[in-house]
Amino acid sequence: MLLPILGLTIALAAGAPGSADDTAVPTTAWLWSDVAWVEAPVSGEGRAVEWRGPLYLGLDDWRVWKLQQHLTDLGVFRGEVDGVYGRETAAAVVAVHKLAGMDRTDVWQYEDWKIELDHDAILARNPDEMDRLEIDLARQVLFVIRAGEIVAILPVSSGNGEVYWSQNGGPGGGLVHATTPKGDFRLIKHIDGWRKNYLGNLYEPWYFTPYYAVHGSGSVPAHPASHGCVRVPTWESDHLDSILDIGLPVHIWDEPQVEPETMDATETPLATDAPVQGVA
Repeated sequence: MLLPILGLTIALAAGAPGSADDTAVPTTAWLWSDVAWVEAPVSGEGRAVEWRGPLYLGLDDWRVWKLQQHLTDLGVFRGEVDGVYGRETAAAVVAVHKLAGMDRTDVWQYEDWKIELDHDAILARNPDEMDRLEIDLARQVLFVIRAGEIVAILPVSSGNGEVYWSQNGGPGGGLVHATTPKGDFRLIKHIDGWRKNYLGNLYEPWYFTPYYAVHGSGSVPAHPASHGCVRVPTWESDHLDSILDIGLPVHIWDEPQVEPETMDATETPLATDAPVQGVA
């Protein structure tokens, strides 16, 4: 049987009803060999027109299913591949746009299929450490590296640079800048579940100083917005719990690579005997 679809003629093997050939006929697998097929001239308003349109939050159809598979392959999506464009899919799309240096939107455009990501520069930063976290403040992304390979890429939101009152800003508290410290650290403490303090709520925090942590948050915009901690989406925190360990190296930097900054003790207290606080 010849089946015309999108200007192409697809030959399907014909078999008797209920035969093995019937059940073996492929459905949509052939569509995914190359997204460039939609570039071919197509008459009328068909699936090609739909495919070229944007994918966005709330959408539920076959194109989102394909997108989720693609995002999983890129290492930015760990959710269920179900064809529903929910918050996890949207956050993964933002992560891809951050990595590519594009506008940090959660809408997936047709042209986004052409994005190519190269992480060689990330892996080359600290090649002697096979297990580590690399946090790129410029692009607002976090890389989890295990056994020398990137196993997860997460969107983050770091310190916004604004002035705020901190109870850790000297005796009796004081005004400090909301900056995320740059340099080389290690994970020193982990708290299960939610931790509340005077600045907000931290979910599953992993501290890399007595006051700053990588933690889940209900608010992770595409830009710096925290008091200095490194925020990740709450659902990503559950995943991090399975791949992080106390003592894991943490490297926080901007592009291009720079020497670690000397941190102001009034803004980023580093006394190892100080109580763990967290600054959200």
